[in-house]
Amino acid sequence: MREQPAFFGRHAPESVVAFGDGDVSADRARGAVEALACSLPAAREGERVLVLCRDRLAFLVGFLGAVRAGYVVALPANAQPESIRELRLEAGVRTVIHGGEGEAGFDVRDALASPARYDRLSLVLDSAGPLIVVRTSGTTGAPKSYPKTAGQLLGEAAVLRAAFPEVEAARVLAVVPPYHIYGLLFGLLLPAISGGSFARDPAYHALALADSLRRDQVDVLVSVPAHLRGLRDLAAAELPTLRRVFSSGAPLAEDTARQLAQRFGWSVTEVLGSTETGGIAQRVSGASGAQPYRLFEGVTLRLDAQGHMLLDSPLLDADALRPYRHADRAELLDDGRFLLLGRSDGVIKVGGTRVALAEIEARLRAVEGVEDAAVIAVEVGGARGHATWAAVVAPERSVAELRRALREHLAPVVLPRRYRFVERLPRQESGKLRRTDLLALFDAEDAVKS
Repeated sequence: MREQPAFFGRHAPESVVAFGDGDVSADRARGAVEALACSLPAAREGERVLVLCRDRLAFLVGFLGAVRAGYVVALPANAQPESIRELRLEAGVRTVIHGGEGEAGFDVRDALASPARYDRLSLVLDSAGPLIVVRTSGTTGAPKSYPKTAGQLLGEAAVLRAAFPEVEAARVLAVVPPYHIYGLLFGLLLPAISGGSFARDPAYHALALADSLRRDQVDVLVSVPAHLRGLRDLAAAELPTLRRVFSSGAPLAEDTARQLAQRFGWSVTEVLGSTETGGIAQRVSGASGAQPYRLFEGVTLRLDAQGHMLLDSPLLDADALRPYRHADRAELLDDGRFLLLGRSDGVIKVGGTRVALAEIEARLRAVEGVEDAAVIAVEVGGARGHATWAAVVAPERSVAELRRALREHLAPVVLPRRYRFVERLPRQESGKLRRTDLLALFDAEDAVKS
């Protein structure tokens, strides 16, 4: 593992660390961390603080201030009120740090308005101590909590900084929220340890994002496949050339990567990883398709008899079973790179026919007029065993047209039995979809059976 980096260790005191709704210097940000840490009550061992801030700068100050005061930071799985309420009620959660969102607790804006004096600009954390508890997104079930030490989290940030030298002193805009591990690492921690800066309140709508990328002279965009897909319809002159475009959370569709490359000259760096394992590998997708994945430094990979990934990494928890068996299957290449074959838990049998849900989704998205699609499997018993249901954003398409297009590639028995046409899918800010949210769509009376 590389030496643990320091926060603001590569910033001059007056250099910008956050831009957008008022530029803020590293000097002021570090002073705000000190002010917040001094205002928090003394922490008892293992106590947690929930950090809920929409403003990315407030989030970073809240995160660092809580850790500086001796707390472990707890992050929600998503921004839904019920998820936050459940987390607040957990044993060991002492208080909430917020940025004026109406929560009871400590308002980071007070610390930003009156930063404290300090002796050193950089901030180094104890590598062995517990730092943060992150939650999985709940895409396949209930969210699970995973604690991480400073050594794990900042060790991963150091590996990423070495893998992507373009992030050094870069201006970063992340559309992924910081309570998601990908958004936290790429959107906040990398700029904070690399002498860079980040957007405080990033735009999400395609046209507003384009304006922000140009106006704020952004170098690096941190995004997800669903968001990148929405940028394809912009004119070539509307989006600038960037040093790096990152994507994670799901494979980027080939047609999206190709159109982004042809229209804007972007090659997208896809990052493979999970909350449990940390970053695993990267690949570049562009006009000529996607390259094989290349492992990050320190990560080793072999396969079991079924082709599942068996991983070892210094980023795994010290008590984790090694090698870690990942749900994804892969094919190893002679040069050490690998191809990702998909999740085993996304492959089901329908009437005795095996099908990958990801394949049905990809076939649906490839139909002209389909803007987005998601497929889930439900148990129906009997000889069929499972049925597939599809939620689709396709304003001018009918069920019959979708079925005709799918029949060109898929066996009739695996075609979706129910369709739900919606204006947009209930994606979280990370771009992911929770199974419970998808199932709720089909409770509506206008869900179509076929």
